[in-house]
Amino acid sequence: MTTTSTTNTTAVQAIEQAEAAWLVALVEGEKALIPLMLEDSRVVHGPAGTVDDRETWAHFHVTRRRSVSAKATELKITVRGNTAITTCFHEMYTVLDENLAPFPMQETVTKVWEETPDGWRLAHMVMGRRMPPV
Repeated sequence: MTTTSTTNTTAVQAIEQAEAAWLVALVEGEKALIPLMLEDSRVVHGPAGTVDDRETWAHFHVTRRRSVSAKATELKITVRGNTAITTCFHEMYTVLDENLAPFPMQETVTKVWEETPDGWRLAHMVMGRRMPPV
């Protein structure tokens, strides 16, 4: 983990916990993802540039590319006040067709988190696919 702000350790640890909860929710599904997102969250899919609201994206994730495992590497955190920006690589095994074995998928992900009375919640996420290493 690398931080690029002068924020206290408590905020950085809270963001690390939010990121860990996000990975669990990717596997658990729609009902776990939505509470981690602000009501007006947006998700951008690169390179197509599709923009979804939280319900549309969470439903898409579960029905079109359900993850059976997820991890993040190279997490970078910048905290400024009640806003945090994270970048990382997501590595997932994803079910694209129930008749086939899960497919390895990687994404470069940038998330914007906002601190709320209920903890840190996702405000915005941009995902760009990358090919798994050979």
